[in-house]
Amino acid sequence: MTAREIHTQISRPTRDQISALSRLPVAAIVDALGKTGALTPDLKSLTPHVVLCGSVVTALGPDVTVRRAAIDLAQPGDVLVVAGGGARAHSCFGGATARHMQSRGITGALVDGMVRDVYELRTLGFATFARGTNPINYRYPVGQEEGAVNVPVSIDGVSITPGDVLVGDQDGAVVVPRSQVEHIIATTQAAMDAEAKKWEAREGQSLGAVQKLTDAGYRII
Repeated sequence: MTAREIHTQISRPTRDQISALSRLPVAAIVDALGKTGALTPDLKSLTPHVVLCGSVVTALGPDVTVRRAAIDLAQPGDVLVVAGGGARAHSCFGGATARHMQSRGITGALVDGMVRDVYELRTLGFATFARGTNPINYRYPVGQEEGAVNVPVSIDGVSITPGDVLVGDQDGAVVVPRSQVEHIIATTQAAMDAEAKKWEAREGQSLGAVQKLTDAGYRII
C-alpha cells in the first residue's frame, strides 16, 4: 500500500463478466478459487437480500475526503472498498454517502470498519458490508496524511487490487482477481451444473454413508 497517491485509471472487467459473477453464489466462487479470496466472517452484509457485486475502487484509511475522491473516480457498476483498518470506535460510512453513491450508479460498499444509518442503507437497498454499526462517526479529517485512492489494500490478509471483482451475499464476501474473472465464471458454473446433476441422480436414494463408515472401522450398534 502506498500512501498519499491517487490513481485515476484502473483496468476493469466487462459489465457482462460482472453480471455473470453477480448470479453466482459466493460459496461456489470460493470453491472455484480453491478456498481462497474469502474475506473475514467479521465483515457481514448489513443489507439482507441485496447482492454486492462490482469492480473495486479503493479508499485507504477512514478519511472522508479520501473516500470522496474514490467516489468521484468510481464508475457506474463499481464497488467502494474502504480500508478503514477495522476500527470499531467510530463509523466511517453512512446513509448520506450511500445515497450519493447510488445516484452515481455505484452498486455498493465494503467497509473494513463500522457504519451507521443502517435503516437508510436498507431502505435504499444499497449493498453494504461492514464489521458492525456505531452511531458515533469520526471528527474529520482523520488519517488523511496516510490516505490513498485506488491502491492495493489488504484486509485480514486478503489482498484487494483496484479492478478486482468483489462479490458478497448472505454467506460473506469474496474477491475475484481481475486476471481470473473469466476462468472463475466458467469453473464455478461448471461445478454448479455438475453438483446439480449429481444430487438429481441421488434423489430419494441412500447415500451409502453408513457402509463407508463401517468400512472405515466404525462400530455399528
